[in-house]
Amino acid sequence: MEYEVRKVPKVVVQGIKPGEEVRPIPINQFWFVVEHIKTGQRYGEHDDEADAIAECEQRNSGQ
Repeated sequence: MEYEVRKVPKVVVQGIKPGEEVRPIPINQFWFVVEHIKTGQRYGEHDDEADAIAECEQRNSGQ
């Protein structure tokens, strides 16, 4: 197994111009990322954990 799914906080950066309203932060404040265990390199950011798990399984199977 070379890849794993990790739950990481989203970083929301909003650039506000004069006269614009601040938009609310999204409800889901976490990403599910597929990460290489040894290097820490990330592949994909998913809102849905099932999507991240599917990508992780695909990468671990070598496809």
